[in-house]
Amino acid sequence: MVKFEDIKVVDMELQPGHSLSLCMFVDVTNAAELRAAILRQSYEAAFINALMIADEFQILVAANKALHSNLKGSMTTKGLHTEVLFCLAASKSIADALSTFGISDQSKSIVIAAFDTKPDKFIEIASSVHGTVVPLSTVSTSCDVEKIKKVYKIAPAELSMPGSSLTDCAACRIAVRDAIY
Repeated sequence: MVKFEDIKVVDMELQPGHSLSLCMFVDVTNAAELRAAILRQSYEAAFINALMIADEFQILVAANKALHSNLKGSMTTKGLHTEVLFCLAASKSIADALSTFGISDQSKSIVIAAFDTKPDKFIEIASSVHGTVVPLSTVSTSCDVEKIKKVYKIAPAELSMPGSSLTDCAACRIAVRDAIY
């Protein structure tokens, strides 16, 4: 059972009055059922493949970008939570974004993210996941570093620079994707 203390709520500082609720699960056993419900649009939340997340900051950058696009009326996708998945991607392909950053029927580690959601509603969404709740700060232990480097085209030389990290490289690509492509 998901409890209030399992949820991390982040105030979106660049978009005052908005917040993002987050919760991470491992050992998920009902990903296929969740994915089917997502396709039926049963949830007002993004279900993110935790294997592709190096740090929660990566999600926050994408969420801020998605919220900004929503408030400007310039979203690429049809829904705000789908826009988060799209903004996580290194390319402008919605299909690639959804298949890479959304959950699959085999997903075992997921992060749920929802904007401006009351705690009881978020707990209701999160309670549909059959898995073990873990602190979001452990997301880096579940990620697939090689897959992240491949998706974002991060070269070894870039990671070897002083002060560089996988999170910084991924967040940079999320932030500047629209300027590059």
